[in-house]
Amino acid sequence: MIKAFVVLSLAVAGIVGGAYLWKSFNDAPPEQSQEAPGMEQEQSPVVFPIEEYAQRRTVNAFGEEGQVTLEGFHVADDIEYTDADAQVPVFAIADGIVQRGDWVRGYGGVMVIQHDIEEKTYTAIYGHLDQGSIQIADGEQVSRGQQVAYLGEGETEETDGERTHLHFALYEGTEQRIQGYEPSPENLENWLNPHDFFAFYGLDTQSPARVYNPQEDLGGSDFALEFAIPEGWEVEYDDTAHLISLFELSGEGPARERAQVTFTYFDAESFLTLSTVTIHEVADTQVGQQNYTAKQYDIEKKQGVSAFQGQPAWRQQRHTAIDFRGKEGRTRYYSVAKNPELDQAVFQSIVDSITIVR
Repeated sequence: MIKAFVVLSLAVAGIVGGAYLWKSFNDAPPEQSQEAPGMEQEQSPVVFPIEEYAQRRTVNAFGEEGQVTLEGFHVADDIEYTDADAQVPVFAIADGIVQRGDWVRGYGGVMVIQHDIEEKTYTAIYGHLDQGSIQIADGEQVSRGQQVAYLGEGETEETDGERTHLHFALYEGTEQRIQGYEPSPENLENWLNPHDFFAFYGLDTQSPARVYNPQEDLGGSDFALEFAIPEGWEVEYDDTAHLISLFELSGEGPARERAQVTFTYFDAESFLTLSTVTIHEVADTQVGQQNYTAKQYDIEKKQGVSAFQGQPAWRQQRHTAIDFRGKEGRTRYYSVAKNPELDQAVFQSIVDSITIVR
C-alpha cells in the first residue's frame, strides 16, 4: 500500500509568495505553447488540467469538510500554486465546448467546459483563473491539452481574494453548476472524485508520501507534530472537533469516511481514559522518533453512548488508539487511532515517524 515514506528535517521550507501572472490589459497574452501534462499518453483521452496535479493536492481535496473558506463538503480538488513565481497555465482535460468563461464571486475567473469522452458527457469547472487570460469564447470548441487560461494571482480580484490555486471539479451531465461545496455528504454523490476519474482513464494520480508540517499544514497550532503521510493519502483538519484525519484520496463521499488514521489531543497532568469507552486492554509502550512515553489501548465505545461527533464511523467501533506525551507534568497529550481495517505495518510506520516539535 505504501511505496515510500518521506523523512523531512524540521527546517522544511515554507510556501511563500504568490504567482506573478500576466495581467496587462492592453497587451496580448503570452504565447500559449506549453504542453499539457499527460499529452504523451496517447492512449488516454484525457490529460491533467495543470502541471504537478497529484503532487500539489495538499489542501482541500475532494470530499473534505470546508476549513479554508466556506462550510460544507468540497466538490473538487484544489491544486496549490502559492509558491509559483511565473505564469501557471491551465489546460482543457479533453476535447469539449466552453459553456462559460467569466468572473464569478468566490472564484474570480472561472471556466465551465463540457467534455464528451468515450460516449459519456462530463462537465468540468476550472476555478480561480485570470479572467483576462481566457481567450476562448462561450460556445467555442477546445481540444485535449489545449491551454485555456492562466491561474489568477492570489489575494487579488483575479481569484476573488483567494490563494493561488486551481479548483477543479467534475460531474456527469450537461447542466451548469458553479458551487464549490455541498451542504451535506449525501450531495457529494452528484460529483466525481477527480482522483478516480483520471486514474480510470489511465493517468498516474498517486500523490507522493510527505510529512505533516505544523508550520504549513492546517491544524498546526493544535498539533505540534511531524509525522509521515503515506503515498496516496492526505490530511483533513476539523477545528471544531480538533481532529486530524489521514484519508485516502481515492474513493467516494466525505474525506472523513475515507480516514485511516486520526489524531486528537487533550491537555492534562497524566494519562486519561474516557468514561464513554470500554477498555479491553491497555499496555505501556513508546512511540515516535524520540521514544515518547505512551499507552496503547484496545477500546470500544460503550453501548448507549451517543456517537462521537465529527469522527469517522470506525471510531464508534472497537479499535486501537495510542496516547503519548513529550514530557511529564501538565502538558499536551496526543492520541493517534487506527482504522481496524488498516494494515498494522502501515500504522506502525506512521507512529514510528512521529516527532513532537515544540
